[in-house]
Amino acid sequence: MGHDFSKCEIIEYFGINMAIPEQVYTPHDDTDLISEFMLEWIKKFENIIENLKKKPIRVLEIGYGPGTISLLLISHFLIKNVNFFHAGTEISSLAVETAIYNAKLNKLEKFVHFLEGNLFEPLNTTELNEPYDIILFNPPYLQSEQDIINDSNRQLIDLAWDGGPSGNEVLLEFLKHISPYLKKNGDIFFITSSLVNQKAIQNALEIQNVKILEQKTHHIFFENIILYHCKK
Repeated sequence: MGHDFSKCEIIEYFGINMAIPEQVYTPHDDTDLISEFMLEWIKKFENIIENLKKKPIRVLEIGYGPGTISLLLISHFLIKNVNFFHAGTEISSLAVETAIYNAKLNKLEKFVHFLEGNLFEPLNTTELNEPYDIILFNPPYLQSEQDIINDSNRQLIDLAWDGGPSGNEVLLEFLKHISPYLKKNGDIFFITSSLVNQKAIQNALEIQNVKILEQKTHHIFFENIILYHCKK
């Protein structure tokens, strides 16, 4: 039996209506950082819109949660009449169910491929396996705290923030496998925190021959949230 979304409050996020259960990640400052950047970045497509109409731009979001960023991008691609193909993967089954519900809520369900599974594992067909122009990831990036959250009390929502003992494990695993899924000249956008080892991230990008184009930061409490924009 599926989740009863009728009990969820509907929130509006940059024009997208979202129902988000308690155990699914609600948009926070990190979501705002990547969403605002992507909306500005899309404006740069104006001079190549005609080319984008001819050949679908391929978009992949890893860890899409309730579908926030994917649905936001898709809605703007439709406004600009951009031809695109979307896929997304998500490890939380409830988040998958939520994203599909939110796609229907915004009448975007026929434009999305919200898949369940870890990182790139669900991309197991020819259509899904072809390299992407844009890959996005807002990963869990906080360090595990075994004395607070452990196997005895772990909840589904913890998948959204627990980045492993160093906070970098999930992101580094993502970067380790990125190359076959990213087109030459393709763009990657991902979030991390100043609390984790930035040199390890930069080394992982260098190994994959991916260059850092720019970084945007947002300070919150005791850390800087960092958005990386990289290109192959």
